[in-house]
Order: sequence, then C-alpha cells, then structure tokens
Amino acid sequence: MNRTFKVYALFACILLVLSGCASSDNALVHWFSTPEPPVEAPVVQVEKGPNPETGLGYRADSRAKMLNADSSNKQQSIAIYRAPNSLYQPAFTHKSLSDYAEQLTMSLVKNGRQLNTQSKVGVASFVNFDKTLKQTSVLGNQLAEMLIVEVQGFGVQVVDFKTTDYIGVGGNGDLVFSRDARKLSNKLNLDYILSGTLIRNEKGVRVNARVVSMDSKIVVSSASILIPNFVVKSLQPEYVIVGE
Repeated sequence: MNRTFKVYALFACILLVLSGCASSDNALVHWFSTPEPPVEAPVVQVEKGPNPETGLGYRADSRAKMLNADSSNKQQSIAIYRAPNSLYQPAFTHKSLSDYAEQLTMSLVKNGRQLNTQSKVGVASFVNFDKTLKQTSVLGNQLAEMLIVEVQGFGVQVVDFKTTDYIGVGGNGDLVFSRDARKLSNKLNLDYILSGTLIRNEKGVRVNARVVSMDSKIVVSSASILIPNFVVKSLQPEYVIVGE
C-alpha cells in the first residue's frame, strides 16, 4: 500500500508541474526548443524636412550664423563708417543741364503768380556770387539760353534783347545776335527780368534764380536748385590737343 501511495504522489507532482508550466508564458515546449535570435528593428533615418502642417522647413541663414559666431566670441569687432574721399562721378549719365533748367522753370512759374501770358520777360546770364556780381561762366550762359526755351514753353512772352535791328550778312553767316551794346536797342520793353547767382560747393553748383520786376525791383518769383558736379563738368569737357 505504501508503494501504491508513492506512485500516486509522484504522478500528482508531475501533473502539478505540467499544469503550472502551461499556465505560464514559458510553455514546456520552450524548454526543449532552440531559442531564436532576437530580431532587431530596422533603423530608419528621418531627414528633417518641412513641417507637414505648414509646409515650411527651418534652415539656418547667414544672420543666425553670425549670431552664433558673435556669441562664441567674447570680443566683438566694431565697424566704423568712413566717408568716401571723393564724390560720386558716374561714367555715363542721362542727366543733362536741360533737365535742371526744366525743373527750375517749373518752380519759377509755380511760385510766380503774377506771371501770365501777357508778361514780357527777359533772361540774363547767371553770375557768380562774389563781390562784383559780374563774372559769368559757361554754366551761367548756357543756363540762360535754356531758360528762354523753357519759359516760353509755359506761355510766357520772352524778349530776346540780344537781337539787333538788322541782319548782318557776311562770310561767316547771317548774324542777328550781338553782345555789343551799341548795336542793340536802348529801349527794353520788359516787365520782368529773369536771372540769378551761382554758388559753388563740394557737391556742385547751387543756382538761385529769381524773376524781378523792372519797375519796382520786387522779386515776384524765386527758386533754387543744385546742379551736380558731373553735370557742370560735362559742359566743359577736357580735351587733349595732339600735334600733327
């Protein structure tokens, strides 16, 4: 009887072990099977692209690089502005003296409320602003000639007092203009005279123009404009004379 009891007890123990192994994660079959090597998940390299919500991606620009460089360096260099030694001199420009004469005339006509189509205006050469007020230049003479065209274009009557009472026919051509006071008329039928002064500076020539009444000497209109140096120099080009 004791032997039979031992057999039943051994059989009960075996059943208990088998039932415990079946209920756990490690089944009995795993004891006798060869373990498989673990499978490693593939590594996927994801590039930093644009945000799917906005479609925009971040990329460091030059300003961010400069900020990072400045933050790493404790001693920062300070840039000091220095004015150029010479003024601007373009190699080629479309600006001419006629453009500034047009602007000057527009200001004179706008400010001269007393000027109308019945006004008679004479245009004289512009002079240097010095103690004599008698020195003119190529700029002063050419500016006066261009103002004749511009003022007349606004409907104001322009009297050319350099016109003689006759036409001089000669070998050089048919001449009607003169700067000889003896050949010109003594009576100037003028209401106003247009002229002004020239003031030179490092940037160019400041032109101060005015329209003055011949009777009362009252300034009925005035305007000012700056003509750059490169425009003034273009009136007198520098030529080199080469001998034959």
